[in-house]
Amino acid sequence: MSDEARLLAEIHAARTLMRASEPGRTDSRLGTAALWAYATRAVDGPVDLAVVRAIRADPATARRYRTMLAGQAIAHAPLAAAASDGAVASRRVGPFTLEILPADEEAPPLLVLRGSATRPPRAIEAMLGDETARLALPSAIDGAILIALDPAVPEAARLGAMLRDRACAVFLL
Repeated sequence: MSDEARLLAEIHAARTLMRASEPGRTDSRLGTAALWAYATRAVDGPVDLAVVRAIRADPATARRYRTMLAGQAIAHAPLAAAASDGAVASRRVGPFTLEILPADEEAPPLLVLRGSATRPPRAIEAMLGDETARLALPSAIDGAILIALDPAVPEAARLGAMLRDRACAVFLL
């Protein structure tokens, strides 16, 4: 090997090592199987923190994850379509309508999910920036699924706050 070729190989190796050791840099080569396992996990199942870090740190991995969720979702909406400039209280997600009823003195806010689909959703996942919330959905009663967005339940309160933001993506799984 000539001196020039050896020097180029050493420079290339040094650049690769420097890029890999940069602060905040993560490995964006998360396997498709790991990402798919995370996207299809049970609502009450364990969370793979390595996958969560990869989704939060790498925009390409986050896009792949959203694509996987959209592929398995009964319905999804990347953004809320709203006419007002305030918080979103109602939105369409495919054939479903999500509505947040305000709290009163005796009851917390309620998320009401109505729609007609051949298969009812079993879970809802909301994504806003690098934050996600996934909740199991109960069975429908008279064609509507009701979820109490109780402030005492952190996941439910977080889901309610996220759904009110028009930049929040919603996936009905």
